[in-house]
Amino acid sequence: MNATLPPDQRLLLDDILFRLGKVEDSPGLLRFMAEMLKTLLRRQGDAQFLAVIQDAFAAGLAGLGFPEQKELAAEVIQVVITKRPEIALAWQKIHGQPPRQPAQAAAPAQAPQRRAADLPMEMPPPLPPEADEYVFSHAEAFVAAQLGDALDKRLALMRVPLPAIPSVAWCLDQPFFLFVPDFAAIAKAFITGTILRRCRDGLEKRVLSRIDHEVLTRPDRQAEFWTEARELVWKVVDEALTKLATHHKAAEAKQAAAVRAGGEGKEGFKMVAMPVTRPRSYNILGVEFALGKVTTTKQVKVKVPPPYKLEPDEIEALDLIRQFRNGAAQAGLNLPEAADFQFLRTLLNFNTRLFAQSRDELIGLAAHEDTTSGFLAERLKAADKTFTNFLTDVLVMMMFTRCGDTSFRLAQFHAVCVGSARDKSAMLAKRPFIPAELARRPHELAVQLREALRRRLHMDAVLGSVERLLDCYKVMGRNLFGHELDEARAVVTAFPMVFASDPEAATYTAVAKLVLATITGEQPDRSICLMRVGQAYDRIGRKAAATA
Repeated sequence: MNATLPPDQRLLLDDILFRLGKVEDSPGLLRFMAEMLKTLLRRQGDAQFLAVIQDAFAAGLAGLGFPEQKELAAEVIQVVITKRPEIALAWQKIHGQPPRQPAQAAAPAQAPQRRAADLPMEMPPPLPPEADEYVFSHAEAFVAAQLGDALDKRLALMRVPLPAIPSVAWCLDQPFFLFVPDFAAIAKAFITGTILRRCRDGLEKRVLSRIDHEVLTRPDRQAEFWTEARELVWKVVDEALTKLATHHKAAEAKQAAAVRAGGEGKEGFKMVAMPVTRPRSYNILGVEFALGKVTTTKQVKVKVPPPYKLEPDEIEALDLIRQFRNGAAQAGLNLPEAADFQFLRTLLNFNTRLFAQSRDELIGLAAHEDTTSGFLAERLKAADKTFTNFLTDVLVMMMFTRCGDTSFRLAQFHAVCVGSARDKSAMLAKRPFIPAELARRPHELAVQLREALRRRLHMDAVLGSVERLLDCYKVMGRNLFGHELDEARAVVTAFPMVFASDPEAATYTAVAKLVLATITGEQPDRSICLMRVGQAYDRIGRKAAATA
């Protein structure tokens, strides 16, 4: 890939890669990358780019062997040199090499003279695309607005304030997707646009054709009409989502089976009994005649499609759910796999009053200091019997986000998520959302500690971040979350590189060593770890605010 770089950038890259090849172990690699990135990105304007590159490199080290770590380091260095070509120019000047001269553009060849008769006839400009001339477009827009308002109100019931550092539920970038206000706009655009257009056949005669000018212009008539038509609209949309959910699940099952079988299978043949009707013939005294008909069966060989070949409806369902997720990704929101058609059905069908009542009760119990874990678990089981798995997971996430540092801590969150499941497949079958959020905790809490140090927060914030990170290694088992725990440890291991350019790098490196010693079991006493972290950070932490 470096062959495509300009000569000066290629020379600089080759020089750095030659030095990288002499690094012999992971600690040496971290020191090398810290020094090299600090040297390459030493300008004041590069501070943000340097922080992003360091964080990305630290996050990518998890689970890699030393050769793969060196390959990742080489890729990071190449990205830096490619994005900052002025670095190579400065390096050339230091080493006495003349900077590269921009290539002179060749003069364009003069077009040959052509006779007027040889010139092509001028074509008219293309016609603009035809607009959507759906006869009930205004009526459909009214239904979409009413449906969108109802969806907005339902999603508003599922949002809670996000916590600040230190918190076990803290997230650096994206919190639980339902807590992001942008999700409401994404879901509303998909349901009131793509899904509602698929419901035109079911809505035209009974709803859309009855929406007249008065309904569109008078608020009192709008409320009256929507009260009357709401249940029918809900039913039609729900039927469309139900069919899509069925086709989507069937398509996913076929795709999984095709992966296990190594393909969608081969086309085959089978024998089927086909009904055959023919005249009933009689022969009496040499006279043959037909009277009536008789139906028999005949074995016929027919073609059988491959067993895992997707049907058109299944392909359409996959395309639509991909469209939904791509729309969210373009808005910067990553949706979990469980956010599918069945989940969208749930958003439109749950009892809002009962959900709000259960939400307030559970959050109130979790926020109360005297609430026991057993009683809270009983109330959650009752909610699990009342609501679908989707809604129960949403309630659990709301409790954990609001009260994860009081009565509903990581241990209780882990118990609800894992339960009696022995593997991830059993856990995911019962809990659609919270396993992924639980798996994020080690990495997010390691990043929380890094951000608390980077922002020079108060002593209490740093000690709280350390304590919550260590809780992950106490509560979460390696059988289910071994990769996530290793990833968090890699983030802490990279602190010396991340803070190499910080004046307090020595202090932050000492904090990382203390945390790693407790994680690996070299110093298993958490209280000693917290005490020594406090001693190391005391000079910095007493000057800052307590939260961020």
